[in-house]
Amino acid sequence: MIALGLGILTAFAVSATPYRPLDDRTVLERVPERSDLERLAPLRAAVAARPADLTAALALATGYISIGRRNSDPRFVAYAQATLAPWLAQPHPSEPVLVLQATALQYLHRFDAALSLLERALALQPLDGQAWLTRAALLELRGDYGAARRACARLVRSADEFTALTCLKSVDGRNGQLAASYAALAATDLDPRLPAALRAWRLAVAAEMAERLGADQAAEAHLSAALRAAADDPYLKATYADLLLRLGRPQEVITLLRGCEAQDALLLRLAIAARRLGSADAERWAAAYAQRIAAAQRDGDNSHQREQALYLLDVRGDAQRALQAAASNWAVQREPTDVRVYARAALQAHSRPDRAVIAGWLAANHYEDRTLPALDSAGHPL
Repeated sequence: MIALGLGILTAFAVSATPYRPLDDRTVLERVPERSDLERLAPLRAAVAARPADLTAALALATGYISIGRRNSDPRFVAYAQATLAPWLAQPHPSEPVLVLQATALQYLHRFDAALSLLERALALQPLDGQAWLTRAALLELRGDYGAARRACARLVRSADEFTALTCLKSVDGRNGQLAASYAALAATDLDPRLPAALRAWRLAVAAEMAERLGADQAAEAHLSAALRAAADDPYLKATYADLLLRLGRPQEVITLLRGCEAQDALLLRLAIAARRLGSADAERWAAAYAQRIAAAQRDGDNSHQREQALYLLDVRGDAQRALQAAASNWAVQREPTDVRVYARAALQAHSRPDRAVIAGWLAANHYEDRTLPALDSAGHPL
């Protein structure tokens, strides 16, 4: 198994033509904390010694996905998939293997394939709470709120009240019941005995709702609490940085994210904040981000369309190309950040058709967000 992992690492490092960075300060490789990899060493040894040990394989794949997410490094998701490959090749893969592979595909933005695997998994084990929660998250991300709500409802039996309520209110909050959903979550005290990841998730959902309600101070308080529970979560850091940027506080973004340059999404926020401050770091961070995206595209990874739109809009000031990236991203996912980026790009590019698409979607889904510009049904600003 160790040899297989090294083989995949080599495959990621090799390309058709050698890549030479333009700047000596360019980061060529992002290396996770040594302790992260050391913790997986016993599992790697166990999988190598006992290839038929499913428990060890699942634990190793889970560990790889965790490192990949924490470091924004898709190579480790590939390692997880390699670990699962022998089990997926069996005529009838087991349910936990299907769920974990779906999680890996979700990270890689292969949403259709992930949903297909989850359907197979739930046919084998209809009460798998993790499978239902992952399915609900994917459907919510795509804006299929009716199906997402049905998936959340299954968590009442297959998970626990906390998870089911958070899931349901997150969906309801994006589908016409924003104020009531936020009130339901905000009124519930968080038990400090709950796992940190669960507390951070609930707080992040509440923060998203508060921001869309125009309660920026409450949103910031929720995000601060979420980061205290999960200090290394790159999603929370990016979300907090976006709030600070919208509120015109770029120096606080630099303070929050300095030292996080290894993570692409956070490097981008640093570049945006530095540009707004007129900092000497702005171009260096922007160039490093551009080189990483180019490298990802050479590897066939086009899952960064939202960040590419942000980069073109807020770093390069290219509204037309930003709109192309935002529209491409919109075809795949429709999170609140996706809506905002698409709306901003459509307005700055003066695209009435794209504004009309957004206005139609907002009306059809009863979606509320006071940070968005008001548009009539034809996409005209009100």
